Amino acid sequence: MTQDARVKVAIQGPVMEVTFDHPPAHAVNQKFSRDLTAAIQRLEDDPALRCAIITATGERMFCAGWDLKAVAAGETGEDFGPYGFMGLRRNTERKPVICAINGLAVGGGFELALSSHIVICVPEAEFGLPELQRGFIPEAGALWRAHRRLPHNIASELLLTGRRMTADEGHRLGFVNHIVPRADLMTVARGIAGRICTSAPLAIAAYLEVLQAVEGKNDQEAWDVLYSGLPARAAMRASDDFNEGARAFAEKRDPVWKGL
Repeated sequence: MTQDARVKVAIQGPVMEVTFDHPPAHAVNQKFSRDLTAAIQRLEDDPALRCAIITATGERMFCAGWDLKAVAAGETGEDFGPYGFMGLRRNTERKPVICAINGLAVGGGFELALSSHIVICVPEAEFGLPELQRGFIPEAGALWRAHRRLPHNIASELLLTGRRMTADEGHRLGFVNHIVPRADLMTVARGIAGRICTSAPLAIAAYLEVLQAVEGKNDQEAWDVLYSGLPARAAMRASDDFNEGARAFAEKRDPVWKGL
């Protein structure tokens, strides 16, 4: 495990576990943001890593977003790293991210959850976007991701009023995949990560690439994009892994993915 005062990174086989450790609120200043960006870049660059779990220490907060106390103390710069605040301007992900929400996810914490692929949380978790009540707007993706992941009117209410969405409400609306007891949070997250790792890595990369490329397009436009020569899809179809799944099925064995 490598760690500093804000972010801990542990590698568990093919899974990267990122733990926020900047109590009491795990608020994000410039160094925190750069450290998180570096961790996700490592996930993307290391072929041995297949997915990530992001969680936090403690029992009250997952992440409070922008560290306004640091701003008030004079940290007025916005050197958050090459992909902006918390790395949330990255739009070329090829590996899944699971958010294991252990408490309040507000501001950037909610924005991070909105950008992830799977969300699990404890019953006490809440999600909020209080930026408009602080005099600014969320600029790390929540303005549109909230409207994509939630019903339009619910997203509007959360943004305009700053009210928090409970774990139960998030689950009813399809944003939260699972609500689990606190003691089981990481066990469940690791179980999901393990199941992700049984899928072919190049197929996962192609899935995420196509999903991003066809967003907002009608069916005919999506078909055109699908067959336009997207690099991750092309790499998948040209790989030995493309045939390994069929071979393994015919031979009644588990597939052995090489990522090649």
